[in-house]
Amino acid sequence: MDWLVSLWSDSNSVGHILLVYAIVITVGLLLGRIKIFGISLGVTFVLFAGLAAGYFGFTVNTTVLHFLRDFGLILFVFFIGLQVGPSFFSSFRSGGVQLNLLTLLAVFLSLAVTVGLYFAFSDTVSLPQMLGVYFGAVTNTPGLGATQEALNMLDYRGEDIAVAYACAYPLAVVAIIATSICLRFIFRIDLKEEDRMWEESEKEKEAL
Repeated sequence: MDWLVSLWSDSNSVGHILLVYAIVITVGLLLGRIKIFGISLGVTFVLFAGLAAGYFGFTVNTTVLHFLRDFGLILFVFFIGLQVGPSFFSSFRSGGVQLNLLTLLAVFLSLAVTVGLYFAFSDTVSLPQMLGVYFGAVTNTPGLGATQEALNMLDYRGEDIAVAYACAYPLAVVAIIATSICLRFIFRIDLKEEDRMWEESEKEKEAL
């Protein structure tokens, strides 16, 4: 019976660590499949499951947590590079320049808003907290990891920006989905027709 108690309560136990991550990932993936009005959160729901697990007191060894966080971030960036890298430069021939310029504009606008909000609420919100809100609002996990590393190098011992990130991220996901739905109805976009046009465009590119 003691092993069962240790499995659920000993944060330094390998079994406990595996159990917590297994529960969080499994619950997140299962709930992420649920569709409401044809929309599901997918793998993003794992983050919500992790927040719920932390709220109910599930913890793991801090050293293991930091290792898995950095290792997961490395895998994320690596596989994004494998997926997008081969077509990155070729995309410049088909609207890639405009899309990258729009991306830069969005980045600068979001930074300007973040700086403005920081100075407006500097009495109650610290800079790390505002940075956490920023990266959560733009759902930028690699940026969060890089900022955490920078703060560690500066030997900063303030608030954990991951808390602010975790608070902003769910709201950002919901806001992005809501905005997409609104734009779809405002511009009367037919998703099936868009898919058909996309497939035809890809076939034309392959023919060239």
